[in-house]
Amino acid sequence: MGKTNKVRTLSFRLAENDYQKLVERCRKAELSKSMYLRYLIRIPIVCDEATEESAPCVVLDKRSIRDISRELTRWGYHYNQAVHAMNSINYYIAHGKSDSRLLDEKAECIEVELATVNRNAERIVYEIAKLQDKMIVEAR
Repeated sequence: MGKTNKVRTLSFRLAENDYQKLVERCRKAELSKSMYLRYLIRIPIVCDEATEESAPCVVLDKRSIRDISRELTRWGYHYNQAVHAMNSINYYIAHGKSDSRLLDEKAECIEVELATVNRNAERIVYEIAKLQDKMIVEAR
């Protein structure tokens, strides 16, 4: 969001508990009250298909993005390990260098890696469901 000249001033009253919520959320988001409210204003509340501006959106904070990114990276790492193990088995079979002991070891390794991938995928689904539960603005 680029810098713009801010020429309008807004003044309104809040109940003490709402003000304390605002202060706490600004502290957690590391934003000024003004910037926090500007971000909230940009969240569409009414979803009118006729205008792009009011299209549904998901707003994630920096921590949520980092958590999702970290989880996806872990998932990708384990997925790559499983694919590497499968490629190793294919190589040894294709070149006649396989014996049952090697295949048993690799098959077990693949099974462990794929189980880890599945656990991480389930965790990603869980984390996304948690984000959905934290929705602060609903479309009508």
